[in-house]
Amino acid sequence: MRKSLGLLACAGASVLALDSLLWWGGVQFLEHRLASASASASASASGGGGIAQSVGCPVVFQHKQRGGWPFRAQVSLEGVQIMCGASAGQGGVSYAVSHAVLDLAPWHPLTVQGSLDGGQALAVQAEKGPAGGQKPGYLLLKTDGAPVRISLPSRAAEAGTLLFRTDFLHLVPQRGVAEAHPVTARGVSGKLVWNSHADAQASALALSFAAQRAVVAPWGDSVDDVQGAVSIPGPMGRLAALWSQDDAAANSPPSSPSGASPGYAEILVQHVSGRWRGLGISWSGRLVMAPGGTPLGETWLTLSNWRPFLARLQQDKTLSPAQTVLLSKLTDQLEQRTGGTEGPLSVPLQVRDGAVQLGGMPLLSVLATLHSVSLSGASAP
Repeated sequence: MRKSLGLLACAGASVLALDSLLWWGGVQFLEHRLASASASASASASGGGGIAQSVGCPVVFQHKQRGGWPFRAQVSLEGVQIMCGASAGQGGVSYAVSHAVLDLAPWHPLTVQGSLDGGQALAVQAEKGPAGGQKPGYLLLKTDGAPVRISLPSRAAEAGTLLFRTDFLHLVPQRGVAEAHPVTARGVSGKLVWNSHADAQASALALSFAAQRAVVAPWGDSVDDVQGAVSIPGPMGRLAALWSQDDAAANSPPSSPSGASPGYAEILVQHVSGRWRGLGISWSGRLVMAPGGTPLGETWLTLSNWRPFLARLQQDKTLSPAQTVLLSKLTDQLEQRTGGTEGPLSVPLQVRDGAVQLGGMPLLSVLATLHSVSLSGASAP
């Protein structure tokens, strides 16, 4: 009996020792990934001839803690910042999050999983000006909400995929016309793909996402079944045009969206779609962005089930006379455009000065008017 207990104790101790060894190896692996990123940051600060040369996206943090024993290796980070795209005299884009947890476990050995918690921010870093001065950085986007679950490849690579999902997300743009339209979304999931070796025929960066429901301020009703896919063709260096503050390039944008040069970023909006009060809405197109400039391009807005949507508004008896006249004109114009045929309706939209325009008017203004009519005269189906 004693011999059996001794063997059992030895076996338990062996399993515990092996488990601890695996845990320690996992923690060391995660810390090595972070140390490699920090080493690239040091290399960027001590490049040849005193010129900064950035490699990859360095990760810096204020505090680190190990955990997860006995079943998983876990590293918790506080005050995390990731800097990408910095080069000699140039700024870059940075991502910051209050708290991040990374873990590695035997049941997902090929991926590092974790969570992002607390406020997050995307910003453009300061860059040196032509006269030796420094152009200030600025915030692009702030987010808060429920923790974001993430999954990414366990090995660092030039190409890879980051999966994310969260129950609730609040997006607050900090620049341009979007600043007045924060977005609240629920049931969010998506995928971010990167490829630093991409050529002009491949995507250096691609983002796809979905949300069960989203609300765009200042409007109170929701858009359901939101989906989207956006990509930026390579090479990776063109992404710098998205955050560069090159005033000279900004003052001489391309003459047309089709005339993009290697110094401009090209943005392909495959689709951004959703359903609002039974009306199907989908936006797609191609945009070009110069360093320091605003997006320029030609896009299309496709509406499905638009006839029942307008019919419900016309049949409602609570519309004011002015709203009735506006809705009748809109319906007549759409009937003339489609020739009375059934099916989705596609409307060309221009993007100028960073805003989507319909007939020279900002689309957000047109949607606000339509939204006001809908709220005044129709109930959601």
